[in-house]
Amino acid sequence: MPAVHGDQGREVESLDALGRFVCRRAPGAALAWKNRREVLTDRRRAQVLEELEPEGRELCGEWLTYGCFKRPKAATTGPEGGLGALPARPHGWLFLSRRGKAVPAVWALAVLGCPAVALAGLGLPGYTIALLGLGHAIGMTYTAKKKTEKGRVHADRAAAGNDGP
Repeated sequence: MPAVHGDQGREVESLDALGRFVCRRAPGAALAWKNRREVLTDRRRAQVLEELEPEGRELCGEWLTYGCFKRPKAATTGPEGGLGALPARPHGWLFLSRRGKAVPAVWALAVLGCPAVALAGLGLPGYTIALLGLGHAIGMTYTAKKKTEKGRVHADRAAAGNDGP
């Protein structure tokens, strides 16, 4: 994925705590970037840095045993490394692989399965109380969402100087 983002002019700034790429695109004339990931163990670290730094690659993040290196494509391709037109901003903000989608799905099944097993031993009064509690939690979540949206609208109006109702 970093190669696709690099071709779109997004520069890798760092890696977050989960090993995801933190990218940004400079306003104005953006450059295409060439990203590379290498294994950096204690024994290989010096060797990898000696090989990649003369090529103009910069270490921009480390996660576990991986190191992420970046370099503008213009360093090897010349003026073709710049971008003529920037691609549109993606619709989503989080892009997960199959494994990245499977883990939350399994987690959700476990979270839903545990209360189901716990409720299996309850009689009718226990189910009633559990359903009332679940309904209350859903209602409070919906109410909190509505109040948050109303607060944002009010704050936007106040910032614009229009303090209408």
